[in-house]
Amino acid sequence: MYDGNNPTALHSVEWLADALLSLMEEQDYSKITVKDICNKADLSRQTFYNFFIGKDDIIRFCIHECYSEMVAKLSEKAPITLADITRQLMETLYNNQKLMGLIVRHGLDYLLELELVSVIQVFAEQMSPVPAGEMDQYATAFLSGAITHMILYWFKAEKPAAQEQLSELLYRILTGNYFQIRNECPVKSNKGCLKTDIN
Repeated sequence: MYDGNNPTALHSVEWLADALLSLMEEQDYSKITVKDICNKADLSRQTFYNFFIGKDDIIRFCIHECYSEMVAKLSEKAPITLADITRQLMETLYNNQKLMGLIVRHGLDYLLELELVSVIQVFAEQMSPVPAGEMDQYATAFLSGAITHMILYWFKAEKPAAQEQLSELLYRILTGNYFQIRNECPVKSNKGCLKTDIN
């Protein structure tokens, strides 16, 4: 994936990305070839491989650009709060509905999750009061998976929640103020209540 700032290279990268997204509106992702993308962008295969490994790499680039936009806006704030992060995440996704819609339609959620992992790691490093430990990877995997599936549900819903509602929901979940575990009998069997040690 290209991460330089050469203007000519950036134009080529953008043309290839636009070409793929345009093709995804017309046909199935699995049937789109590198040749199709190059023809649509009017660029050579050599140019394509100068910047990308394959078409998945283009999608990851597009998602990365969205998250980079989010990080840039948050970097203007100091200090950054969890509420700022959840609000900006939902705003960024909402502002990139076309891209997210194509990702959902073509079942590319695994690419969304891959890029989300790197974003979560960035914020975890900034907000964590202790050095990163070996369990952080598990926590990142949990968060990225959960947020990805929430995003997918949002874009698939017939009546999607408002951006502000989703931001507030995510904030409440992450701060432990949504789900409540009660000391009651959550599951019953033919032998009575199944015991739990969770209070």
